[in-house]
Amino acid sequence: MATKILVIDDEPEMAYLLENALNREGYEVLSAPDARAGLQQAFAFRPDLILLDIMMPGMDGWEMLRRLREFSSVPVVMLTALQGEDAIVQGLDTGADDYITKPFRIQELKARIRAALRRASLSPSESAAPLIFDGGHLVIDPSAHQLTVRGERVDLTPTEYKLLLYLARNAGRVLTYSQILDGVWGPGYEDSLTNVKVFIRQLRRKIEADPGHPRYILTQRGSGYYLAKI
Repeated sequence: MATKILVIDDEPEMAYLLENALNREGYEVLSAPDARAGLQQAFAFRPDLILLDIMMPGMDGWEMLRRLREFSSVPVVMLTALQGEDAIVQGLDTGADDYITKPFRIQELKARIRAALRRASLSPSESAAPLIFDGGHLVIDPSAHQLTVRGERVDLTPTEYKLLLYLARNAGRVLTYSQILDGVWGPGYEDSLTNVKVFIRQLRRKIEADPGHPRYILTQRGSGYYLAKI
């Protein structure tokens, strides 16, 4: 079956351009003209990835993404004219997997889509034993693609899960920003330090009892991050 992509953009010309370009790549593409229709299609169409504009009439992209994350961890790439680090941080912090500003190069967009889909398709490993930390308070089960924190299952987006698994498989070892970008995001993200910082913050919110004073994901100032081997 073809990979399904949902385009949510209130500009008909942009939606048409994206549909044509992605159809030629073999994707099955559906578009929605606003956020409310986008939420309905996200539930009915069950896309493998969503391209989401921010500045739309009525419900904006931020609010739609917050509502989407209540029932879906589908990868979301924000595609918007809003520029600047603050907007990028807000997008990633709200639950997006990537952020591309308009105008954009179609080849770059296609590469970012492929990267997001690769992260989302991280296959469970049948032979991989659970990674257990802190006396069982933090358990990552690669065979089930699940995370348990203090006995409770915690849902992660595909990028959050891949980042945590990468840290866990290198527990006790400081990973530089460039190593994390290469290991989790892959080629083309060399200048995306913001991605690392935002997703580390998201993981701390989800797994740390006190995100302001983390026990698991620690910072090596000026170098990178590491998962404590406890």
